[in-house]
Amino acid sequence: MQTRPRSVHLGAVALALALAGCGGNRLVRVENDLLNQQLQVALDELGECQQGGGRQDYAPTVTLDVIQAWLERAGYGPVERSDQGVLYSAIEGQNTDFRLTAQLFPAQGVLFLAATDYLRLEDATSSRAMVLLLTQLAALNYDLLLGKFQLNPRSGDISLSVELKLDDGLGFATFDAALDQLVRNADARYPELVRAAGGGRL
Repeated sequence: MQTRPRSVHLGAVALALALAGCGGNRLVRVENDLLNQQLQVALDELGECQQGGGRQDYAPTVTLDVIQAWLERAGYGPVERSDQGVLYSAIEGQNTDFRLTAQLFPAQGVLFLAATDYLRLEDATSSRAMVLLLTQLAALNYDLLLGKFQLNPRSGDISLSVELKLDDGLGFATFDAALDQLVRNADARYPELVRAAGGGRL
């Protein structure tokens, strides 16, 4: 951004005009002109910041279109959108494949991100293995700083999810960091969970 020359300080102009014996009306007009010039400079600089990419990294109002664009920008495309307004992206990890799911809850001001199609409770090979799997899920939830493993009691689906609050909008950097941690943790923790589901030691 180019640096513009700043307007003469208003106090100095006012003092000079007063010493020169200028009338009050003229002094007010000069001050207004200088204020308008400074306002225009500020507006021009704001416009340059916006055109330079400042606003594309922050969304004061988060929509599905914004999330879809950011998913693709972060390298998680192609993105599918269901009729229910849920976004999906296929993830190929080093240890397993799963789906990255994004769902917006505007009324609650929450963006829900999850690794789904990941693991099922019925993958446990025995009652003992099921206990080991549930124990491992609880232990991992204690360790994880971002995201929690969840068990759907109806379907038995196990997912890793994170919720982002949208009260003050959302920045791309925060969104991208949360996605990265979610995907990395889901892939990295998968072998431990599979081992537990098979009845192996924790």
